Amino acid sequence: MEVKLALPDSGAELQPEVEVTFPQRTSSRQRNAALLLLAAQVELHTPAQEHWLVESEVLDDGLTGRVHLLLLGDGGPRPTRDEAERGLQILHKALR
Repeated sequence: MEVKLALPDSGAELQPEVEVTFPQRTSSRQRNAALLLLAAQVELHTPAQEHWLVESEVLDDGLTGRVHLLLLGDGGPRPTRDEAERGLQILHKALR
C-alpha cells in the first residue's frame, strides 16, 4: 500500500488529503474499510473547535482512494492556509 499526504491547491480551494493506493488484489470491502478507518481516525484526532468535514472516496481506477478535509473556514467564508495546515497535521497524526 502506498500513502501520499498532500495539500493540493485545487483552484480557489485548499484541500488537505491523504491518497492511498492499494495492491491489485485488494477487495472493494477491504479498500472501503481501510478508507473508513482512516477517516474515523481523522475524526477522532480533530479538535472540537475545528470546522471541516472529513470525506473519503474511491477514485476512478478502483485501486486508489483518498480521505480529504472539506474546509469550512475559520470564521469566514473561505478556508485559510493556517486551517489547511492544521488539517494536514491532523491527517499526519491519523496515519501514525
